[in-house]
Amino acid sequence: MENHKLTEEEREQKRKEMIDQAFKKMNIERKNLSGKELEQEIIDYLSKRQPCSLATCGKDCIPRISVVDYFNEGLTIYIFSEGGGKFKNLQENNRVAIGIGTGSRAVTTRGVNIWGIAEVFTDDTPEFAHGMEIFRPIFKEMEKAIGVPVQLPKGLLRMIRVTPTKIVYHHTAKGIKYATWETK
Repeated sequence: MENHKLTEEEREQKRKEMIDQAFKKMNIERKNLSGKELEQEIIDYLSKRQPCSLATCGKDCIPRISVVDYFNEGLTIYIFSEGGGKFKNLQENNRVAIGIGTGSRAVTTRGVNIWGIAEVFTDDTPEFAHGMEIFRPIFKEMEKAIGVPVQLPKGLLRMIRVTPTKIVYHHTAKGIKYATWETK
């Protein structure tokens, strides 16, 4: 039997048909959101602060993934970190991918895949101060957990701001699958 390789168009059509059939069998109406509706769905999901994985890759082409805390401002993602190989990678290549997801079964899957451009800021920049304000709830949680104010040594933390270029969103229970947002 000869193995038939699908073109990207054929693959996309077959995937769409398969998803449509699955939604029909699960009695879930497939939704096609407007750009504004999709953006709001994504922002609402990002605001839930699910586990986040940040993928970077430097000149050596060896991918690195880091599980990180994040906050969002609209579609923009803010991450604080004290160090690690991700910063070396970001110096060499500022293109990143982020995965945030919940649910482990086809019917309960909800999440985003984000591709974007990362910028790194140090504690002597206005962008860093802005990120600290956004992250204030996490620092308050830390203070409550340890019982004393969090004291961050100068120069310890850096902030990564990710500006998305493409986002693919899934919320199977709502009939949303492979909904794509892209910059123009």
